[in-house]
Amino acid sequence: MYSYGLYLFFDFAGYSLFAIAISKFMGIDTPINFNKPFMAKNLKEFWNRWHMTLSFWFRDYVFMRLVLVLTRNKVFKNRNVTSGFAYMVDMLLMGFWHGVTWWYILYGFLHALVLIINDWWLRQKKQKNRDRKKSWFGTITK
Repeated sequence: MYSYGLYLFFDFAGYSLFAIAISKFMGIDTPINFNKPFMAKNLKEFWNRWHMTLSFWFRDYVFMRLVLVLTRNKVFKNRNVTSGFAYMVDMLLMGFWHGVTWWYILYGFLHALVLIINDWWLRQKKQKNRDRKKSWFGTITK
């Protein structure tokens, strides 16, 4: 699994670097497409560093707009469910974009599932830190 990820990275990053170099020769500034994705602390950060032009496009034009529509129409009462649903749609579409085969669809589903779990874990961690600070502050002020 890791070797395939490295293969994809070097394949995509190689093409991207060629495109950046050629555009520099023509005087066009092209954004970088990969920013050390394997140094990411979690999958959400990974997607902010991996194939950035594609993932940012999906984030801006699929995920954010879907969240906006679902929130305005009050489809889900909980915003976490809304974002989880949007992650699932976004990553499944990204899987379809890579190819209409079961493994790319599974890839999209699994990445969405891990992103949902990651968001839940980050919320839990943030809440624990908040509770810890409250208890510490309460001890100091009493």
